[in-house]
Amino acid sequence: MGHAAVEQNGRVYRVDASAQTGVSAGGLSASDFDGGALGGRVQREDGRPVPGAVLTLIDQAGRQVARASSAADGGYAITVRERGGYVLIVSAIGHQPAAVNVSVGPRPQHLDLTLVGSGELSGVVRTAGHGVPLSGATVTLTDLRGEVVGAAVTGGDGTYVCHGVVSGVYTLVAVAEHMRPSATTLTVPDSGVLRHDIELAAMAVLAGTAWADGGRAAPDVLVSLLDAAGEVTATARTDENGCYVVTDLPEGQYTVVARGYPPVTGQVTVSGGEVAYDVRLGYEPGDR
Repeated sequence: MGHAAVEQNGRVYRVDASAQTGVSAGGLSASDFDGGALGGRVQREDGRPVPGAVLTLIDQAGRQVARASSAADGGYAITVRERGGYVLIVSAIGHQPAAVNVSVGPRPQHLDLTLVGSGELSGVVRTAGHGVPLSGATVTLTDLRGEVVGAAVTGGDGTYVCHGVVSGVYTLVAVAEHMRPSATTLTVPDSGVLRHDIELAAMAVLAGTAWADGGRAAPDVLVSLLDAAGEVTATARTDENGCYVVTDLPEGQYTVVARGYPPVTGQVTVSGGEVAYDVRLGYEPGDR
């Protein structure tokens, strides 16, 4: 099978082409044609067919020689009476048009064409509740097969744009530092153009103070968080005022362990936002 590179609108498309003496695309055989013929399949980059695509064959003088439309499975067939060189133009709603040089001979020629989407998915990524635009967030678009078909990073104003989108169902995932990831199912219309804003919630924050006997703040105390499996998720030390802060916590239940004589443990449930949890030690700071 041969390949031809077609440049259109600043992008390069790959066209697969191979001469066949038997059955061409759409189940058409050489005996079905009086003269040369073209047949094949119009498809998207993800391999799905493009039905209703318009295929126009013009000669070197720009005159129309033949015209056809792709079927539900993307298959098409064009009969050409005279041999020679032509240009095949393909266009479909929601896709960027493509054009390729073809040479028609005595045998049917198989020519598969891949069209790139002309639509775009855009929007703004903001913080939930406050609505502050998030810069540097990564937005990824995947199709039903899990293949990544688009990605973008938000600018200073929180905007993102994924180009080359076609109609269909997608999963949109947004990720940013200190924020909980977001996944949404989207249906892009036939136009290929859709605006969708995203809100990301901040990861949970656990904060509190370590207190010793007598109500005095305990500085330099190691506070550890264990998840449900008993694994250490995060650690922090109290400052000179006995305060500690643990950021970027997923939701869930944790065991809080504060170094002491003996160590002090407690349970806390993190469900988003900032959670306060004070630790009370069984000793005076000067006793250690």
